[in-house]
Amino acid sequence: MRYLLAPENTLLVRGPASFRLMNGEAAVLGAPLTRNIRLVVRQERQLPIEARSEADLEITLGELGSVFEVQGSTIPTSWDSAVEALAEMEQGKVMVIGAADVGKSTLSTYLTNRLFGLGIESPVVDGDIGQADIGPPTTIGRAVPTGYVSSLVDLKPDGIIFTGHNTPSQVETKLIEGIRRLSDRNHQSLTIINTDGWVLDSEAVIYKVRMIEAIQPDLILGISTNTELQPILSGARGRSFRIEAPKNVLARSRSDRREIRTAGYRRFLDGATTRTYALGNIRLKLPKSLQSIQAATTLDLKNLIVGLLDADGYLLQIGILLGLERNLLRLHSRATNQVKEIELGHVKLSIDGVELGYLEL
Repeated sequence: MRYLLAPENTLLVRGPASFRLMNGEAAVLGAPLTRNIRLVVRQERQLPIEARSEADLEITLGELGSVFEVQGSTIPTSWDSAVEALAEMEQGKVMVIGAADVGKSTLSTYLTNRLFGLGIESPVVDGDIGQADIGPPTTIGRAVPTGYVSSLVDLKPDGIIFTGHNTPSQVETKLIEGIRRLSDRNHQSLTIINTDGWVLDSEAVIYKVRMIEAIQPDLILGISTNTELQPILSGARGRSFRIEAPKNVLARSRSDRREIRTAGYRRFLDGATTRTYALGNIRLKLPKSLQSIQAATTLDLKNLIVGLLDADGYLLQIGILLGLERNLLRLHSRATNQVKEIELGHVKLSIDGVELGYLEL
């Protein structure tokens, strides 16, 4: 269908959908749209198209896709203030924190686009292992933008660390160390660190304060709807900036989140086939609660997610364990070279990326 969007208004497009700008000027999260280039909005995602002049759009909606026009911009003015603050910094580490469904990934995308437009290199570290965008779920990903993006999913990772779990409370230390490692890779740039949405209970406050102390960001952007982040921000040392949540945030159910994770696994499993690895040539890394391969073989490990790692411990591919027999591992994974270690995770997956549960120890 064709849609004529009034100047200064915003059209919220919920996926599955796609659209392209036919005439006029418009932007998505700070990224100017190029005419006749089609953008895809994935299922359970939403993109705001902001008209800078009257914008003629061609839109295709999937079965559950929809559009909704709002007056003015959905981007809070505090986001532009944050851009100004980051532009003055030029280098350092900026951490984005907030509860689930407040727009952390959206803010990270907006900052990335605006900084790219200003010529400032801004690597992004995605530490939200449950709703990961840069890498598959259960991982921390890093990417350096080379152009404008409509989502962090569009970024090509240059470093991924496998945690093996999609719940931060189960891998706190590993998650914090992974974010620290990726965010410390380039001290000459301005790194944006997106984090998970576990912030509201007392254990979450301790966890987030510990994360801030370990990573030592130069600026914390707390995106919130009220004062829910105050316990974290007051407990952590460092400069912080309160950011408003955007208007019309897309709330997601548990089912929606599972669907997003399934799509995330599939992005990294498409084209996978059965492969066999000899343990004599590759190290096998077990969860801490398992002391030996012999102990592992007594458990039901079928369908367990695994990480195929290089010599430096970075993820090359994810895979699904099909069998562990003495010195042989059978996996469902893509082809990859330079595998030095295979690490067992905790999430169980079907070969089409559907979560089946967790490893029971």
